[in-house]
Amino acid sequence: MITIRRAEIKDVAYIAEGIFNAFLLEDNAIVLENRIGEGSIPLREKWMEILTGVCAQADTHYSYTNTFIAELDGEIAGMMIAVDGRNYRFQREKMYPQLKSLFDIAFGMGWEDMEDEAKLGEFYIDSLSVSQMYRNRGVGTALIEHAKLQAKALGIERVTLAVEPMNSAKILYQRMGFEFEREIVIFNEVYHLYMNGLESLTANEVNQTKFLQKICIIQ
Repeated sequence: MITIRRAEIKDVAYIAEGIFNAFLLEDNAIVLENRIGEGSIPLREKWMEILTGVCAQADTHYSYTNTFIAELDGEIAGMMIAVDGRNYRFQREKMYPQLKSLFDIAFGMGWEDMEDEAKLGEFYIDSLSVSQMYRNRGVGTALIEHAKLQAKALGIERVTLAVEPMNSAKILYQRMGFEFEREIVIFNEVYHLYMNGLESLTANEVNQTKFLQKICIIQ
């Protein structure tokens, strides 16, 4: 059985791991290792140290407060960072001082040079990661469905996400009602932004959101 819960401070290491795996393409790993590793501080440990610190803060884009944890049979199976567009720029800018040096080296640019991925009126799925041993068991689908329900609880009518053009995950997103909207450049790479326009709450969802509204509003 898959259950979804709000992340807690105890989950920050797992969240950081998911972000790290999503970010670190092989080419960037080589660049980072040559310029940040410096022998005594391995690449992975450097990234994990900084990301874990960012995830532990309550008001950053990668905060555990913006993260949902999927559990399968009581074990952590995946995570999703999803943010209210109204908080996007403020929370992203909170991370600049801590992540700027890493991102400048890895991608040749920082967030201040990048267009916004989310805007007011959108619930943006930034990162979604499923542990390898739990893949192909519906965890990703459950997390996305939870994002849609969470958006409805917040009164938001659009759920968005960005995906690489050749990523096979697009098939899943399309099957779940997401439609291509436009291209967006993220860290010098072209992504496809997909949007799911949400319908009104069903009777069952109304009951669920009464609980969600109490615990899931982004502060």
